[in-house]
Amino acid sequence: MKFIRNVILVIAIASGGLYYTNPGHDAFSAFLAEYVQVELADDTPGESELGQAFRKGLGQIAGVAGGQLAERQNLSLASVYTIKIAGTEHVFVGIAGQFFPVKAS
Repeated sequence: MKFIRNVILVIAIASGGLYYTNPGHDAFSAFLAEYVQVELADDTPGESELGQAFRKGLGQIAGVAGGQLAERQNLSLASVYTIKIAGTEHVFVGIAGQFFPVKAS
């Protein structure tokens, strides 16, 4: 009986933690800005300082615009964000304050 009670208590604490750290639109905007910068950096190795500044600016614009355009499905313990970038649908899962890309099609 104590084992079941302890398991329920651990699940309740974990669920409360996930609910509290469920990321919102502001966190997604910041993540998206960083994600776009990293994706652009993969395409341009050895870029100049001007190129880096341009990439950073594009990332910030994408983060602000994308955060507003993304569709959020709030699951209480996690969130699923869907956004179209350049005609490609990207899906991200936000859980415990982190974002994970799920699919790009």
